[in-house]
Amino acid sequence: MKSYFRFLSRHRLFTFINIVGLCLSMAFLLLLGDLIYRQTTVENYQTRADRTFVVGNEMCMMSNFRVGERLKERFPEVEDWCSIAGYGMTFNIGGQKADTKVLVTGQNFFTFFDYSLLTGDRRKVLSAPNQIVVSKSFAQRYWPDESPIGKEMVLGDDEMELGDANGGKGHITYTVSGIMDDFDRSIIPDGYECVFNIDNLRHFHYSAWSEQMNNASCCVLFLMQREGCDLRSKTGDMIDYLKSFFWIYQMEAAKELTLTPVSTIYYDAMECSLGQEDINHGSREMAHLYVVVALLVLVFAIFNYVNLSVSLTTERSKEMATRRLLGLSHLQVFGRLIGESILFTAIAFAVGYVIALALQDKAMEMANCPLDLLKDTGFGTIIAILMGIILAGSLAGFVPATILSGYQPIDIVRGTFRRRVRQRWSHALMVVQAVFAIVMLTITLLLGSSIRELMNRPLGYDIENILKTWDVAGFSESQRQTFRSKLLALPEVEAVGFGYGTPLEGLENQTVSADDGTVVSLRLLMGDSCFFNILNIHPDRIYTDNDLGVNHQLLRQFGKKDDERKIVTANGKVNFEIAAVYPDMVYQNVMREEEHPTPFIIIRENEFRDSTDNYASRRYGKPRLALVKYHGERQKVEDVIKRQISAITGQEARDVHSLAQSHEDWYKDYQRFLSVLMVFTAVALLIAVLGLMAMNSYFISQRRREIAIRRVFGAEISSITLRLLLTVVIQSVVAMVIAIPLSYWLAPTVSSISGLTIRMELMPLLLSLVIVLAVNLLTAAVQSWRAATENPVNNIKTE
Repeated sequence: MKSYFRFLSRHRLFTFINIVGLCLSMAFLLLLGDLIYRQTTVENYQTRADRTFVVGNEMCMMSNFRVGERLKERFPEVEDWCSIAGYGMTFNIGGQKADTKVLVTGQNFFTFFDYSLLTGDRRKVLSAPNQIVVSKSFAQRYWPDESPIGKEMVLGDDEMELGDANGGKGHITYTVSGIMDDFDRSIIPDGYECVFNIDNLRHFHYSAWSEQMNNASCCVLFLMQREGCDLRSKTGDMIDYLKSFFWIYQMEAAKELTLTPVSTIYYDAMECSLGQEDINHGSREMAHLYVVVALLVLVFAIFNYVNLSVSLTTERSKEMATRRLLGLSHLQVFGRLIGESILFTAIAFAVGYVIALALQDKAMEMANCPLDLLKDTGFGTIIAILMGIILAGSLAGFVPATILSGYQPIDIVRGTFRRRVRQRWSHALMVVQAVFAIVMLTITLLLGSSIRELMNRPLGYDIENILKTWDVAGFSESQRQTFRSKLLALPEVEAVGFGYGTPLEGLENQTVSADDGTVVSLRLLMGDSCFFNILNIHPDRIYTDNDLGVNHQLLRQFGKKDDERKIVTANGKVNFEIAAVYPDMVYQNVMREEEHPTPFIIIRENEFRDSTDNYASRRYGKPRLALVKYHGERQKVEDVIKRQISAITGQEARDVHSLAQSHEDWYKDYQRFLSVLMVFTAVALLIAVLGLMAMNSYFISQRRREIAIRRVFGAEISSITLRLLLTVVIQSVVAMVIAIPLSYWLAPTVSSISGLTIRMELMPLLLSLVIVLAVNLLTAAVQSWRAATENPVNNIKTE
């Protein structure tokens, strides 16, 4: 190997570019590989995952926990059931306030699932309503020097409203009965640090607890199938049974029943929420795209290695010819070169692993997914890595090894080998390198353009310079007036409005049937006049002073004309006068709205008064949300909002956010993917630029003798430089001719994989062409000028 290391030390540019390219690609591949590994192994430690199912319907994968009780009683194929729901709560722990997320579940949670319980009896830790299990990190945070078992956690205070049927106020004291490991590689987000019994629902979510199951989708419900049974074959019977007691099936708001295995739920989840947030879920298409991206980076780095190695085969040709003359066979030379390539790849991998560890925290932030390379590098992973290094090294060294070992020593001595390499390989490799760079840059720019177009599409309402807070829920009329007047005293505040939710959140829902049997899910947008003015939502048409309006989509779904003044269904369940018609709006996000346009009922009050009987207050209680329109410094307004909430409630404000941020949150998966893709493109372009620089350098170096002879015969430096540049221009034009149709062909494929609508646009393509052409010409011009100005005697002597 001494000769190989001597070769690397002499050709430092070759060594540097290949080490940088392979190291960066290996680091990128490791991080994406760990991301994909963690996604594909979610819940794989559940020993009964293949016979545990999530109950859902055609609209969502949520239900009511009482459905599990009923189905187990009726169907012997159901061995057991369990449900989970999530809530944000604030506890008092020895005078210290603890904000956390709580998982509300059945007392069989730790026997139904195989989540790690570090302390406590699986069968008893949740047997009583006042028992609570905390996570290891939660325990270390609040009881760092002692055991939390037996410690008390107090929820609320004496003024907390208990939402049971009898009403009342008071606090609830829980006793820590166990410690569990933090949720990892689970559909349950790792922010959930406490678990307690489902009996507690009666205190803070009575519509979910009630026998009538008013909240039909309050939890994620799991059914465990008995061994040897086929629970899915019973879905028809289950639907018939559900029609006898479950209102969403009785009124045909839901017509189907789905049973999704826990083993596939991470990728198959559809509208599956714990309450405050969705369960951890992913997209198979995105996972495939990440795999493609990771492999492309590696392929590009290997291709770079092949290009540069082929370009430098002439530099080692005499060495290999000598070895052949000394008795080495064709196969032995080939094996030696492959071994050198594998060694080089192994060194690059080791450096790449260190780089991946250094970038791990940043990668977690970008991907919003926990990564742990050291923890996830087990015995099986090491074997796979070794096999990958051997495969990648073999692929990288195959072409140059084949070329070098395939020629006879006499060809190398004559100089035939050098001429053939230059004629056959140099031009082709330069063209392919440029094609890769153009296509990758074009696709990245198109994806970025598509995501930005989605985010900037009109919503039908304003979101800029608007703050929202849910901490006003339960405010009396006088408290709302005080809150408003204090904020309006600020010169930065333009308006303050109250309502029950914006189209960016989950609005109240009413499910009804149209005359044609279609089930229509109506979203209720309710607020006072300031609330609607802040959102800039105004009617297209006003008929009466009544407070009830609809949007155009609602009229379409009921088969009514745009100037309809009344909606009455044949069954009489829908009967109301239309006071105004509003424009259509985007509910939550553009992708959802395109697939399922949303019918809205708009209820607009001049002002919510405690003494006034109106539909919103009568049905849903006091306004829950405040919107604040401002200009100027946001932080100043936000601080005043929090101070006013604290002054009124006596508690610290927790929830003040901007509508613009809520809007961006709907697209965070696409933004994360775009961030990953941008990093990938930057790495790939860096490798491409370095490769093009080196390729041009070696291409020019192979023509130094020709350049020297032309100089001797009186050629001008400028003419020599232009002649060399002409070759590069021709190569670039050929690359463009290949890259343009290839980009057009790949765009629909990437569109179907990513779920984005990608239209081929001229500007991204032109920008890619210009960038690659500029890099090619600039690197070639510098190398050509240096070669043309060099003393010709030096090159004639060496050649």
